[in-house]
Amino acid sequence: MQNPDTQAPAKKKRTRLSPQDREHLILTGAIEFVADHGFAFSTRELARHLNVSQSLLYRYFATKEEIIEKIYERVYVGRWNPEWDEILTDRKLSVQERLECYLLDYSKVVLQKDWVRIFLLTAFEDPIISQRYISMLRRRIFEPLLDEQLASMGRKALANPKDRELALELIWGFHSSIFYLGVRQWVYKTPTRVNIETLVRSRTRSFLVGFEAFLNELDQPTNGENPPC
Repeated sequence: MQNPDTQAPAKKKRTRLSPQDREHLILTGAIEFVADHGFAFSTRELARHLNVSQSLLYRYFATKEEIIEKIYERVYVGRWNPEWDEILTDRKLSVQERLECYLLDYSKVVLQKDWVRIFLLTAFEDPIISQRYISMLRRRIFEPLLDEQLASMGRKALANPKDRELALELIWGFHSSIFYLGVRQWVYKTPTRVNIETLVRSRTRSFLVGFEAFLNELDQPTNGENPPC
């Protein structure tokens, strides 16, 4: 008879995950993998990294394209705060207050490792994620911000398409400066030493001063002269 003190420890019961939990774990692992390696992978490589069989992976994601779509939905669409749209059009606040409020919350999302690296790495292989997201930014952030800034100045929408496109480019450049903070941290490994909130507020104020001046200059006649270089 075996001594009770020398009995082998009982085996732990293996927890059986629900299909929903299993899918969540696989997708979370896929996001981490893609953030480090990009989309130039095979489903076999992904399955090996996740320590699951390829057949199990296919049970939840039939194709690599489906994995990419789910990653986009989780990381980009899923983290989009619908209140951002409302904040930017809330005329009870100044444009500066609205923009600061939006960007401070937006920076908490965009400065995450998976957000930054997936956005950049996939752009080199297939820019579908970056193109879709930028299109959403233009429609839901850049264009409303331009219209709200014009309204705050008592101005109507820009009639000249070239002027409007230039104005949107200026907004895009300013907005991208927030994303660049994430690039510095997660790509260049040189994060800013300045408090993010202080930096966002300072950049917002500086941008709006120059942006308002730009919009006012659109009404000024140039007399056909080019400014000095």
